[in-house]
Amino acid sequence: MRKPLAIGAATLAVALSLGLAACGSSDDSSDNGDVLTNAELVSKADAICTKYSDKLSKIQKDSGLNAQSTAADVTAFISDDIVPLYKDQIDELRTLQPNDDDADSYNAVIDTLESELKVVEDDPEGSLKSQDPFAEASKKAKDFGLESCGSN
Repeated sequence: MRKPLAIGAATLAVALSLGLAACGSSDDSSDNGDVLTNAELVSKADAICTKYSDKLSKIQKDSGLNAQSTAADVTAFISDDIVPLYKDQIDELRTLQPNDDDADSYNAVIDTLESELKVVEDDPEGSLKSQDPFAEASKKAKDFGLESCGSN
């Protein structure tokens, strides 16, 4: 028998803990391929995160999931909607060109997010049991100096 999951305990816990999505900046310009200063990189990465945070909020609202949703419904939502959204976000974050001083640290943030997303993708139901499946990416984002990326 399938056990109903409350939306707050399932999708919101997973989606809101998907670390890098909760970013705050109003600069939504995209990168033109130029090498960025640290301030430019932070601003543009935060703008990307803001855009995807808004998309996440919308898909959660439109998901139709509720307290009667099954684990299968929630994991399908994660697999079909949340994972592709984060893959797009990672792709967009990778278009930014950090300067030589920032490249290793910035790429480590994105690589960690991608690695943690792979774990969620491979086991979406298991990710429901994690308090924050993106804890390491969130920590690295904060350590890098991203203003809001990585905060829940």
